[in-house]
Amino acid sequence: MAENGYSARLICAPMEEARLVFPNSYFDEDYFKMPVHDSEVILCNRKISTYANALAKAGFVIEQMVEQNSREVWEKEAEADSKSLKARMVPISVCFKARKL
Repeated sequence: MAENGYSARLICAPMEEARLVFPNSYFDEDYFKMPVHDSEVILCNRKISTYANALAKAGFVIEQMVEQNSREVWEKEAEADSKSLKARMVPISVCFKARKL
């Protein structure tokens, strides 16, 4: 835990010298607390397989998966800020198209 009582984990990997640095393993799905405005939320990073397996267990078949990157964010500024640099390296979101069997 950090001095403020919150986990030192970050949802997104920080940028260091134009590289993403992942402070935790992709396989780490532990819960952690994060300050948001005047409150705190409990979050958990999940592996893509966790979502896919939950859909299968609930009786869905995945028809398509899209890892979304936003060209709009990429081209936002001539000199890229850390958000647009990250968007060029990892998906902004993941969407599943699934059908109930």
